[in-house]
Amino acid sequence: AAATAAAATAAATPAVAATQKPAAAAAVAASDGAKTTLDGSVEAALKLAVPGGPGGFVLVTFGNAGVKDPLLNFVSYANSAGAAHVVGSVDVTMFDLLAARGTPVYKTPLANEAYSLDGSNQHSSGSWKKFAGMRTGEVAKIVGLGYTVLHTDCDIVYLRDPAPYLMCTPAGKAGEWGAASRWPCDGLLAADVAVSSDNMSPGRDTEGHASYSAGGTFNTGLLLVRPTAAGRKFVTDWHRLVVDPPRGGQFAPLTSDQQVFNHMMRREREWPGISAPSGAHTMKPAWASEIPGFTLGALPLALFLNGHGYFVQRADRRLRVTPIAVHATYSLDNHDGLAKQQRFREAGLWRVDPPSYFEGKFLAYNATPSAALRDALASFKSRGKKPNNIKTHAMALADHLAGLRDALALARALGRTLVLPRWTCYCDRLWSPSDDIFHFGCMYPGAQDGNFLPFDCPMDHVLSPTAWKGKAYRDAAFVDALPPAARAATAEVRVLPRAEYDALPAHAKAAALPLGVSDSDAVARLSPLQNAPVIRLESALGLLCGVDDAAARRELNAEAARLLNVPAWGAKCFQPCKSELKEWLSDDEIARGAQGANFFSLRVPKPPPLDTCVRKG
Repeated sequence: AAATAAAATAAATPAVAATQKPAAAAAVAASDGAKTTLDGSVEAALKLAVPGGPGGFVLVTFGNAGVKDPLLNFVSYANSAGAAHVVGSVDVTMFDLLAARGTPVYKTPLANEAYSLDGSNQHSSGSWKKFAGMRTGEVAKIVGLGYTVLHTDCDIVYLRDPAPYLMCTPAGKAGEWGAASRWPCDGLLAADVAVSSDNMSPGRDTEGHASYSAGGTFNTGLLLVRPTAAGRKFVTDWHRLVVDPPRGGQFAPLTSDQQVFNHMMRREREWPGISAPSGAHTMKPAWASEIPGFTLGALPLALFLNGHGYFVQRADRRLRVTPIAVHATYSLDNHDGLAKQQRFREAGLWRVDPPSYFEGKFLAYNATPSAALRDALASFKSRGKKPNNIKTHAMALADHLAGLRDALALARALGRTLVLPRWTCYCDRLWSPSDDIFHFGCMYPGAQDGNFLPFDCPMDHVLSPTAWKGKAYRDAAFVDALPPAARAATAEVRVLPRAEYDALPAHAKAAALPLGVSDSDAVARLSPLQNAPVIRLESALGLLCGVDDAAARRELNAEAARLLNVPAWGAKCFQPCKSELKEWLSDDEIARGAQGANFFSLRVPKPPPLDTCVRKG
C-alpha cells in the first residue's frame, strides 16, 4: 500500500486484529431497542452490517472453514476500513466462529447440506459449480432486497471503505472523488453493474477507463451490482445462466460464473465484443439487448488493484494512490490459498497469525548480488543495453539460491528460524508460458508501460511456497511486524572478506563474520549475540565453506535439495529463440533452455551441496 496505508495496516498486532469486533456491531439495535441477533438469516446479518437498511451499500463474500484464515483477514481489514460487510457462510463451523466474534454472517443454503468446496483452481469441478450457483443466487437475493452489493472474493484486502467512491457520497464527491479527480465518482453512477479486470496496466486504465478495461478479461471477484431495475434483471439472468444454461447454447459449456459473466458482456465470436469511448467510465455490453438500458461500468484498476499491479508492479506507488482494495490474483506456484497468503504476508497485509508466530529467535539476512552479477549489469549499461533481461535475471536467481543455502545451514546450526530476504528480480515471471516476454523488456506483456524492473519479487517468483509448506520460516516483512522492543534489539552483523574482518578491532568482531567459515565456526563467533531475538546478516552469499558435523551435513543437504528449486519459468519466442535471445545469452545458454525453435525454459542450477571446509596445512 501507499506509505500511509502500509503504516496503518501494519499497526494492528495479530492478537488484536484477530479479536476486533466490527464497528457496526458495537451499537446496532432494532427500533424496539433489542440488540440484533445473528440467527443465520441474511436479513439479520444485513441488519447488523447496514443499520440504514435497504438502499445502503454492503460488501458480500462467501466461504467456509477451509478458507478460515483468508476470511478472518478479510473481516479484519473490512473492519479497519469501516466498510459494511456480510459473510455468507458455506458451513455451520464458519458461521459459529464469525457469529461469536460479532461479524455480520449468515448461513447460505449450502451450510445446511453435506457440502464441501474442493478448492479446485480450474473452477470446473461439480463442487465449484455448485458454489458458483449458490453465490450468484445469494447476490441476486441481496440486490433484490434493495442493497447495492459489491460481491467480493475473500482473497481481497480492503485498505479503504469503497462506499464513498462507489456510492458517490456527498463527502466522496466533495473530497477525493470529485470532478477534478483522476477517478471521479460520478463517472460510475450510471452503471447498473461495474466489474474489475485482469488487465495489466493501471496507468493505461487510469487514462482510458472503460475503453481500456473492455479489452481484457473481466474479473467477477470484484463485482458491483446496484438495485436498479436493470441491475436486478442482470443478476437474476446471471444466476440463471450459471445454474441452468439453455442446452446447446453458448453458456452450456462454461465452467464458472466468471466465464458466464464475460460471455454475457461480449458479442459472440467477436473480440473484444464490447467497446467504450476513450475516457468513458461505462460501456454498453452485449446483454443490453436482453435488458434495455443496461450499462456496465469499469472499476478502476488503480483503486481495485489485482495481484500483478500491486505485488509486482507496485503501481500504487507510481500512481501515488492508496488502493481501495488489493486482490491476490496472479499468484504463482499452485495459484492456491498458500501462495495468496504468502503474497499478503510479504506485503504486510496478513493479520491472522497467532502471537506464537512472533515468538522465538530468528536469523535474517539481506540478499546481495554477486560480483559477477554486478559486472554483468555494468556491462549491459556500458553497451547501451537494458540491464534488466533474462541473463541478469538468471544470474540473480542463482545468487538467491546460493545465499539461501548458506543461510539455511547457519539457521539450523544456530537453532533459529530463518527469515527470508527481499529478493530482486530482473525479469517478470509469466502466469503461463504463452507469451513472448522478451519482446516487452522482460515484463509481463501489457504491463511494460509500468517500467517496474528491477523489482522486489514475491517468494513465488523464486521458490515454491508449496515445497516450503511445513518448513519453519518467516517472510521478508516479518522483522518489521515484530514488537518495537524486538525490532530495536535486532543484531546487525557485517559479513566481510577475511582480511577486512581480521583488521577489525576486537570489539567490532562481535558483530561481524568473515566469509568462508564453517557453520560451527560461525556459531562460535556469533555467541555474543545469542540472546538477540533477531540476528540479521549483511549478506549470506559465500558465507560458509562447509558444515562440520556429518549427520547435520547430510540433513542440511537433503533439505536444500528439496527446497532450493526455482519453479518452472518459460516463455515463447515469436522469433526463433536463437535469434531473439542472442542479445543476452550465449549460443550454449540458449541451447540449454530451448524447447524447440520458439519456446525457452529457464533452468537455474541449484548450488552444490555443502561439504566440510578444506583447511590449509
